[in-house]
This record gives sequence, structure tokens and C-alpha cells, in this order.
Amino acid sequence: MPNFNASNLVMAQALLNQDFQAPELRQAPSPVLTLGQKNSQILIPGHMQLRTREDRPIQAYIIKRNLRTTTGSGRAHDHQGDLGDSLSVDLSWTPFVDKFKFTLKWLDNNMFDANRVLANQFSQAFQNIRNDIEKFLVDYLYAERTQVNIATKNGTWNAANFAFEIASPINGRYWQLAKSMMAQNYYSGLYDVIADPVAYANAEFHAAQGKSNATNFGFQFNGMNIAQSVDLDDANYTNGVSLFLPANTFGVLDWIPKQNRQGEGDYNTYVGGFGSMTDPVSGLVMAVHGYSQRADTSATNGNEQDVVIEFEVSVDISPNLAPLSTANETVVFEVAQA
Repeated sequence: MPNFNASNLVMAQALLNQDFQAPELRQAPSPVLTLGQKNSQILIPGHMQLRTREDRPIQAYIIKRNLRTTTGSGRAHDHQGDLGDSLSVDLSWTPFVDKFKFTLKWLDNNMFDANRVLANQFSQAFQNIRNDIEKFLVDYLYAERTQVNIATKNGTWNAANFAFEIASPINGRYWQLAKSMMAQNYYSGLYDVIADPVAYANAEFHAAQGKSNATNFGFQFNGMNIAQSVDLDDANYTNGVSLFLPANTFGVLDWIPKQNRQGEGDYNTYVGGFGSMTDPVSGLVMAVHGYSQRADTSATNGNEQDVVIEFEVSVDISPNLAPLSTANETVVFEVAQA
């Protein structure tokens, strides 16, 4: 029931233990957010200070490659070359916001104390924001997958679906052939991989087929950091898909306003105040804004003469990929089990 009516103090009512509450308060995983946060300082160290307000733009820069289709065939006394160049990327920000309220007299006749309920409300706000950010980031990576793929071996490039398809007769070597595709696009080293539940289950199974088994598939998993995303889905490929990225090419920046970082005002006033709290699960620092006003809360398990505090929790997120100069080419490769 809403407003904690069900938890009013009554005879013989006991507090539910945490294990019993766990299914109701379960949390969705956030592998893409975790991956992006790992690389946040690679993008722009100190971005919190650089972005002084929501409407101030920030750009990132890299040196552009001078790609030539052919090199020269001989030396010349009057050789002339091209100047170098750079690429700029405008960082785009998306705010994520959740709101709730708390009242002064709401819990006077309740078995839950105010501190515990308020902590739970902040925890739920953090979780709601995390869930929305994770879905947003998965959609971002999927939408930004490359439309250019020069690989021609060990699979087929589907230019309509923007996916590299690996045929099912060799599904046991899906991960090996996906790495081959990345190598054909001149990427080497470590790869960050976001797998849908089907592809991830495939990876777990084949990674367990060690050298003591009739067929050893375990060799192909070196050099990959594979994480499962329950939000990744491509209706074109029900046998599983994954997104391959060269390591350290995807980063997520987070930002909150200066007033929230420094602290300003008072939540217990009509004008209100600014503050911040750290989400203990993701480590994101969230902006908190709150203000108070008098209210009649008797219809919602409160009192006719009460004070309501309105809270807003928020954070701005900027996902970014390493930029490339070729049109429609990105560092995100979709690999499908055809």
C-alpha cells in the first residue's frame, strides 16, 4: 500500500528482515555504465570544473590521421606534403532526474523510523537513475555501431543491419572469429565486449570447455573483457549478439552543478537548498535539491498540520566514443550469431 499505511505500528507486527525484502528491492546490473566510468578520466580530466554550467559547451580533441591511399614511388627534390589536422568532438549531456517527497509527521505512527525511510527513498532514486542510465548507454552504443567494416573473412558483413554475421555451424568459435574480424579492421590488443544474455550464456559454456574436454574452446577467450547486458537486444538476431570495442575507446562523464558540489541553502526552508550524495553502488555523485512547504497530509497517512520536503536527485551523463575521421565509421562493432 502507498504512504506506508501497511507498516503502521500494530500489535505483533515485526520488521521484515533484509533477506525477505531483497526480491522487492533487487537491482538491475549496470555493466555498460561500469565500463564507461572506468574510462572517464581518459577523456577529459577535470571536466567537472571545465563545465561551469549546464549551457557551457565542452569539446574534446584528438590528432587526425593523414590517411593516403598510396605512398610515393620515388624521391624528389621538390616534394610537398600535407599539413596535419585534428578532430574535435562536442560533448553531449543528458540529465537523469528522479523525485520524491518526505513529510515531518508522516512516520509518527509508523514502525519505520524517518532515517531508515529517507535512506531507502534516496536508495530507490539512485537505483531508478542507474537503471535509466544503463538503458540509455546500451541504446547509445547500439545506435553508434559502425556502418563501415572491411572484414571479409570468417563471417559476412550485413550492410543493412550493420552487423558482422558468423554462421551457426562454427558457433563454438564465435569469439575467435569475432576477434579475427576486429584484427581485419586493424584493431589489436584487448577488447571490451557487451554481450546479450544469449551470447553471454554461449561464452560461459564454451569458456568452460577446457583442454580436458573433447573440444577445447577455452583458448579463444584471451584478451576479452566480456560483460552481460540484459538490456542489449537485436530482433534481427535471436541466436545472440555482442558489441565489440577496442579497450579504452568508450568513456562516460558525469556532472552536477557547482552549487550542489559546494552545498548551498537549506532543505528545511521554503527557498530550499543544494547538496550532493554519492550512490554507493555506482559511485556516481548525484545532485540533491530540496525545499519545504506546509501541507495537509492527512489523506496520505500524515497529519492535517504538516511540513512536506520535496527532493530531487539528478546527474548529467555524457557518453563518448573515440572519434574517427571516416564517415559512419565508429569503434563499436556488432557481431551476430547468424
